[in-house]
Amino acid sequence: MKDVTEGITTARRLHFDGAEWREEVSQIVEETPVTLFVNGVEYVTAAVTPADLKDWAVGFLAGEGAISRADEVTIFQWRPEDGQIWVRVPGFRPIASPSRYLGSCCGQSRPGFFNPEGIPPIETVLSLGLSDLRHAFSALSRWSKTQHTGGLHAAGLAKGGSLLLARRDVGRHNALDKLYGAALAGSKSVTDGFVVFSGRLSAEIVWKVRVM
Repeated sequence: MKDVTEGITTARRLHFDGAEWREEVSQIVEETPVTLFVNGVEYVTAAVTPADLKDWAVGFLAGEGAISRADEVTIFQWRPEDGQIWVRVPGFRPIASPSRYLGSCCGQSRPGFFNPEGIPPIETVLSLGLSDLRHAFSALSRWSKTQHTGGLHAAGLAKGGSLLLARRDVGRHNALDKLYGAALAGSKSVTDGFVVFSGRLSAEIVWKVRVM
């Protein structure tokens, strides 16, 4: 599992402690606007931490209902100098519309959240033990503490008490999108596992996990 270093820079700062100023090295989480183009059409601009961007693009498009498998994205190009991601999804026809901008704090409401009629509830026999939850959350905490700013949200996919995947971002919605994309790319089933998450569980977040 990747260490939490990509998307973080360091800078020297002055810290006032014990009536004295001292210089120290601090971590700064990166946040940058990234514009996603699908089949040559501008699709969305989101504020993200520039790490695991292919996972983000795949997970975001899957959450939008544009794809259901990672291999449906046949071309992926990240152009850091322009802040642009270009992907090819054969057969998908994005509709040109006024540009959408997603802040890292809010993410994007899925249409079904507002119009849930006709969408069946999840049926599952999954049962979680307290020890499994504790072990999974402990593993996510150990992984995320390799960055010390506290500025990144972390999302993990677990089975039993084991953490299978984890992704992070300054935005909690982005962290979940990255996790979803990584799971699809690695052919890891999310149907018989559970998500451990550092962010608050708004209705939108619960809905996003339901879509996953």
